[in-house]
Parts: sequence; C-alpha cells; structure tokens
Amino acid sequence: MFRNTLIYLSLIVLFSSCITNKDLDIFHVKKNNSEINFFNDVNTLSDGDLLNVEIKSLTPTNYDFFNNNQESSNSRLLNPYVYGYLINDSGYVSLPILGEVFVRGKSVEEAQASIKKVAEGFFSSPFVKIVLLNFNVTILGEVNTPGNINISEPSLNIIDAIGKANGFTSVANRKKIKIIRFEGEKPEIYYLDLTDPNISNTNRFFIKSGDIITVEPVRKRFFVINSLSSGISVLISSLTLYFLLNQSN
Repeated sequence: MFRNTLIYLSLIVLFSSCITNKDLDIFHVKKNNSEINFFNDVNTLSDGDLLNVEIKSLTPTNYDFFNNNQESSNSRLLNPYVYGYLINDSGYVSLPILGEVFVRGKSVEEAQASIKKVAEGFFSSPFVKIVLLNFNVTILGEVNTPGNINISEPSLNIIDAIGKANGFTSVANRKKIKIIRFEGEKPEIYYLDLTDPNISNTNRFFIKSGDIITVEPVRKRFFVINSLSSGISVLISSLTLYFLLNQSN
C-alpha cells in the first residue's frame, strides 16, 4: 500500500514539474489572429553618450582636414574613450574644426543631419555616419551567453537583446523578464511578459543603454519536456515502472 502511494505521489510530482512547449513560447496568439503590433520607438542621444563620428566627402584628400585628424577605424573601436566624442552636460558634442553641435534628445539620424549641415561649410557633399559607442546592456539569468553586450543599432527591442545573448535556456521564464533601468534620479524596475502579444506595442518593449535584464527561471525546474513524443516517452516509462513494481507484489 505504501509503495503504491509512493508511486502515485511520484507521478503527480513528475507531471506537475515538467515544462511544456507552451512554457517555452513567446507571443501567445489565437490561431485565427496572428497579427502583432509593434510600438515605434527610437533611442535618442543624451548627455554622456560617446559617439564615433565619421565624415566622408568629395573634397580632395589634401583639404579633408576632419578625416586627416582621425585615427584608424580599428584604433577608434579598440579605444572608444580615447577617440570617441562625448556629449557634454549641455547636450553638445565638440568636433574637430566643426566646433560644437547640439545633439541632445535627437535620434542618431537627426544628429547625423545636424552635423552634416555644419560640415557642408567645410566639405563638398559630406556624408556623416554616427555610431553610439557606449550603448551597453547587461543580460543575466537564464540565457545561453549572459554578460555585457555592446549595441550598435539605434533601436533595439528585448527580443533582439535576448538573441544577442544566444537565446533563452530551456528553463527560462518568458513570462517574467526583469528590467532595471537607470534613468533619472532613481532606477526603475519592471517586468515584461513576452507571452503577451500586446507587450510589443509599448515603449517598454525597447531597451535603453545601461539596462540590466534578468531572465528568471520557471518555478518548475525538475526537468523539461520539449515535445509531445518526449512527454509520451516519460509517461510510458512511468507506467512501465508502476506495473513492474505491482507485479513484484
């Protein structure tokens, strides 16, 4: 009697502790409704951002004094705080020859346009390219490659960030992604449920520089059932064990 009770309890624990494909999915939508709306969000530049500014033009090399003063691309990337241009606490970035250009609150594209307008007084048909050097996020918890990640895209959502960490582990809780955001005087802490398709239509779906992202594990961590076939296999094995133990009685 005790053995049978123990088996029943084991089976209950076994199947209440498994993780199914539904737990591993994101954006749960109805079969007849697969449309997902995305919030249009673009990160803007702020004080303390470090920019890599490159200007190319049709001006002969001898007169292209901005680029003549630049180090190689590899040097700038390996030593961003030596060769990058910092946005000061007044919102301006100070560039060689061109002087100070106000870029606070502007998107990368808008900042490029502002610098291009100034550069047109020095170059023939200038082309301006800006890359944000210190856009970093930290991803911890149930991802395959946790750590600090440098982002070069001007707009990145939480799914993109998880992808850069090589995706979720098999026990990651898609319903509880913790975000710590350092904006203003006090950090903000909030949670995202990636199974909710409406989450993609909010500004919180997009990450900001300095965000700390923590992917928590699901509570049921006994083992993972990745497919129906593996679930059936576990069930058959459990029933076989049960009948073998009963026959021994």
